[in-house]
Amino acid sequence: MLVVPVLLAFGIGFYFSYNLELNFIHQLIFLSVLGVILYLIRKRFPFTKYILLTIFFICAGYSLANYRVLSLATVTLDRELSPTRVIGIVQKVHLYEDGKIRLTLSSPEIRGKISLDLVNVKVNKFSEMPYPGDKVRIRAGLMPPPGPSMPGDYDYARQVWFQGLSAVGYAVSELEILDKNNGINASFTQSRQHMAERIKSELPGEAGTLAAALITGIRGGMPDDLAEAMRNAGLAHLLAISGLHMGLLCGVVFFMSRMLLALSTTLTLKYPIKKWSAIIASLAGLGYLFISGASIPTVRAFIMVVIVFIGVLTDRKAISLRLVAIAATFILVTSPEALIGVSFQMSFAAVVALVVIFERFGNDFLSRFRSDSGLRQKILLFIVGSLFTSLVSELAIAPFALYHFNKIVLFGLLANLIAMPVMGSWVMPCIVATLVLMPFGLEKIALIPMSWGLEVIMRTAYWVSNLPGATIEIPAISLRALVFLVVGALWFGIWRLKWRYAGVPVMLFGVYLAVSYVRPDILIDNAGKTIALRGDDNSLSLSRTNGSRIVRERWQQRYGLSEISRWDYESFAPDNAAGRELSCDTLSCLYRPERTDHMLISLVQNELALPEDCQNADIIISLVPVEINCPADVVLDRWDFYHNGGYALWLPEGKEEQVKMINVKESRGHYPWVH
Repeated sequence: MLVVPVLLAFGIGFYFSYNLELNFIHQLIFLSVLGVILYLIRKRFPFTKYILLTIFFICAGYSLANYRVLSLATVTLDRELSPTRVIGIVQKVHLYEDGKIRLTLSSPEIRGKISLDLVNVKVNKFSEMPYPGDKVRIRAGLMPPPGPSMPGDYDYARQVWFQGLSAVGYAVSELEILDKNNGINASFTQSRQHMAERIKSELPGEAGTLAAALITGIRGGMPDDLAEAMRNAGLAHLLAISGLHMGLLCGVVFFMSRMLLALSTTLTLKYPIKKWSAIIASLAGLGYLFISGASIPTVRAFIMVVIVFIGVLTDRKAISLRLVAIAATFILVTSPEALIGVSFQMSFAAVVALVVIFERFGNDFLSRFRSDSGLRQKILLFIVGSLFTSLVSELAIAPFALYHFNKIVLFGLLANLIAMPVMGSWVMPCIVATLVLMPFGLEKIALIPMSWGLEVIMRTAYWVSNLPGATIEIPAISLRALVFLVVGALWFGIWRLKWRYAGVPVMLFGVYLAVSYVRPDILIDNAGKTIALRGDDNSLSLSRTNGSRIVRERWQQRYGLSEISRWDYESFAPDNAAGRELSCDTLSCLYRPERTDHMLISLVQNELALPEDCQNADIIISLVPVEINCPADVVLDRWDFYHNGGYALWLPEGKEEQVKMINVKESRGHYPWVH
């Protein structure tokens, strides 16, 4: 049972890495035949049965991902549209700190264009705040969801394709509300928005914004400084409603309801009040799920909580790897794309690590905590337990944090040691009280005490994030390194017998791949307008710094750099240019890296440089079309960037080696979200 979600994940991951474009009907036939064979040999050949079961679940994961893609029909805009009239129904409203908003519009009507599914539009001007369900009109420019900023980078277009998003854009006119919708769905979503506004009105400032985010899941208006401080202090998990919040809320409701029921001797002796409390807590979790917006991480957390309480109702062990495996299997079957999301990866990594540790050491720790030891020893055990739990969680999510965010938070243990007890023992009970009192207009009674706890958390975030060396920027690791680290850790954690130690060398090999990964020597952006060069010290310098800010920041993050410089465009006379790694004139730059000084690379910005540079350079990277016969070994021009997106090049170390290069389109594969 424990290996089923792992095998499904292998198949799903293979699909999203290598789309073989196999016929789905053929896949079903293969799985059916394999299932019949498994049934026939289930008792005769046990070893063969397990091999075939492994193949079956891996192939089933591949087919599940394929079916999920085929079942969705998200229509994606294939080219940029100049500003035009857009009419749609507001589905979501995101408020920025500066007062601007971002609207998600469903069923948009675009003049002269095919109908799209959902569009995101950033709005600067509006006279009245729109709410979900309102019909609005605005003039906006639209474009397809952007792809990766470099080969192998995060693919935003893939993520939003599964969410049904067809285009993103920007408004050039004031928002006009055509019709206020008062339907049931609109009323519910408006209630969430009004709830967030009521909380902010009662608690102005950062505390109110944080309280609204924790209760309703609406993070609009949160100051960037606070969000950045929470991330750099290792407290970002408090901002997104997921397993932590759902677990704390349901836990508070469970223990409070059980405590209240236990006040009655009759109920305690004659009825299963523990099971009653589990039902009450599950219903509270369901209510919190809808109030917080029912996002995918929250739904996943609710499923985990329900499984735990089912264990209570059936008198089974409430926390075990088996229950985690059931939850993971359910999510992978219903939403295979969750596997490639950072939320699924980090949350399950932390949960699996904590459950493995709890199963092996938890009973001994709890017995000591529940013993007749004094208050001082119990406080010490609580502190040690909190530190150890945070340490295990940080180590479990570290590979994913390195792969996705390229950052290590050094003082996360310190911040969590202060913030987590406040969150669990003070803020979360206040949240429960707020939800109970809000229908009566008495939420201020609970919000004021909650703000005291929130102030402690925010002050901790600012203090820890400002400590010297609070974060370290780390260059990106390869996907192969991440896979080996995860597989080795799962092998070591799942099995109980001695063969589990085979996971250790697998993890060590993953560490080797991570530290030995060489980042590209040359990058060209998707627009074919900016070139980046990697120096011998792994620094990155750009041909210009006035290009896309998002691309520049992503390159800087992926290389683990605190800053990126611009080329020195000082012109050199031929005699003075000798021996320089980069020499430029008004037409092009000649680049001869010290580590590969046998190669000459021409970075062309004007077609007048092509006749001469094509004769002398080994590699031509031209930001203008190359319309002459160019004998260079590698020629990339503006048309290549237009058709294939950005490029990444690795230069050879020896003269006999070839230049390795890959483009964004090639790295993304053949999927519906790739154009």
